[in-house]
Amino acid sequence: MEFDRLEALRVGQELKKIRKQRGLSLADVEALSGGRWKAVVVGSYERADRAITVGRLSSLMALYQAPISALFPLSHTRSEGVRSGDSGRSEELTLEITRRHEMAAHSFALSQFVTYIINVRGDWNGHVITVRRSDLEMIATCEGLSFNDFIEKLRVHRFLALWR
Repeated sequence: MEFDRLEALRVGQELKKIRKQRGLSLADVEALSGGRWKAVVVGSYERADRAITVGRLSSLMALYQAPISALFPLSHTRSEGVRSGDSGRSEELTLEITRRHEMAAHSFALSQFVTYIINVRGDWNGHVITVRRSDLEMIATCEGLSFNDFIEKLRVHRFLALWR
């Protein structure tokens, strides 16, 4: 199989994975889009039976509320360390990611880190994300804050969902 076909198959699998993470069937995509996206067409993109333009790919990803970059990870093998975390971690924190865009105004570094984690994990449907305390300690340091001050900042802006 030539490279282009393999890449099309990989992208199609990622499209299908993201659609399913959103809890959508092919028929749901057609209904949600008001008929703009036909179920048979989306299915053919997922199977790589049909080529998709960048513009249409971008539009479909917008419908899924996921960035197009999710289809093109830096590495095809995702890092288990980021996905499952550190087995020796002592504490985890859970962040509200539904307000990720507001987060950027208060902590650009945290917003970028959360976006990176979502991309690596391939999780576009979550409302919260769990991160290691040590990762937040590093971000606090980058922002010139103590860990406790940084956590308080997250609490004040209601980005901290749960402390374990």
